[in-house]
Amino acid sequence: MEKTVGKTRDKILRIIMENSEITALELSDKLEITSRAIEKSINQLKNEGILIRKGSKKTGYWEIKSSE
Repeated sequence: MEKTVGKTRDKILRIIMENSEITALELSDKLEITSRAIEKSINQLKNEGILIRKGSKKTGYWEIKSSE
């Protein structure tokens, strides 16, 4: 299970690097997994300080914090 979560997180980050304005629903469609699974992965990335949402849900964008 842990390997799958890690792979999903990596895929989410890769897609966000390509399109920072993508929505969680679009991520769900693109990765063919449930929106709940996307939400859980995004929340984990946000809690770890890796991913930040700037702006509103509709017009905002994702920011990936670089590890310096």
